[in-house]
Amino acid sequence: MVSCGRINCDVPGSTGKQIAPDHWEIGSLMASKREGLLLAAKKLLWERGYEGTSPRDIQDECGAGQGSFYHHFETKLDLAATALGEVSADMRDDASDLLNSELPGLERVALFLGRGRDGLKGCRMGRFAAEASIAEPKIRAPVKRYFDHLESLLTAALDEAKQSGTLQASVEPRALAALLIAVVQGGFVLSRIHRDKAAINRATATALALLRSSTTSRR
Repeated sequence: MVSCGRINCDVPGSTGKQIAPDHWEIGSLMASKREGLLLAAKKLLWERGYEGTSPRDIQDECGAGQGSFYHHFETKLDLAATALGEVSADMRDDASDLLNSELPGLERVALFLGRGRDGLKGCRMGRFAAEASIAEPKIRAPVKRYFDHLESLLTAALDEAKQSGTLQASVEPRALAALLIAVVQGGFVLSRIHRDKAAINRATATALALLRSSTTSRR
């Protein structure tokens, strides 16, 4: 749990006399409280979603007071939008690291599909698609940025495979990229419905087998 408590300004070894914090300490304290609120929001939004998380839940998670919360963020929506923006950026970077390698296009896609996932945890971005909150532009924007980026990366890898002759000429890379994303997101849904964290990995393994069957090397 992240602590957002106040800095102890007691002088070590003194009789308990307190000194006023300097500007650096105040700035550090304020930054740590804001970071604590963001970390708590990221954790709870993943676990409970936007609608299942209250400002009080976030405050309790990180030990912040109501004053700290509303000093840094005007509303729960503002905090959630900032937290999701950071999560979206991290996930886009992760997708780029995975799919922008020097491996052949089809192998990059295979890495994406073959990545082990815990289906019960859900997708940190995709889970919001099932909430009414997705209609809120500040919530939808970071979610959309992630999926647009992921689709572009997969499309580029599949197009490369098509251009090299590895993937059959009849395959439309962007449509296939959207299908593969749907398989992953649908796998998360099946895992949660059946309370089976491996259901998503069976779905992606099947998608990968079908993808490989669409290569020009099939006999």
